[in-house]
Amino acid sequence: MAPADDAFWLLPRTPRTPGWARAFLRAQARSWGVAPQVTEAAELALSELVTNAVRHARAPRGRDIGVKALWDGVCLRVEVADVGPWVDLEPRTDRPDGEGGRGLAVVTAVAARWGVERRAYDIGKTVWAEFPVGGGTA
Repeated sequence: MAPADDAFWLLPRTPRTPGWARAFLRAQARSWGVAPQVTEAAELALSELVTNAVRHARAPRGRDIGVKALWDGVCLRVEVADVGPWVDLEPRTDRPDGEGGRGLAVVTAVAARWGVERRAYDIGKTVWAEFPVGGGTA
């Protein structure tokens, strides 16, 4: 397997951040030659993960969100890191007519795999999702 290329963006926690993250990923994936359907799925998941970090991380004011994309020619991986407290993330199964709370269900639907890891020194967490070129598991 070829070594992975990566790109990293440090973004402020604002309502505009998910859109910025999508735009940065779209441009980076295009430069790597990632297939449009893989990029679209990754953009959707990234938007949900960044939205969760903006809304729910409970990080101190002024703390940014780290967004990373990795491409090894076979799989596109997106990561969102925040300094909010560690939580075990699970997709919610709210009523169909409930508003919000479906972000991780969307990620589950479009990603081959996703997960959450503790960051170094137990300072927050990184939530990631993977999108292999063939659509199967990575």
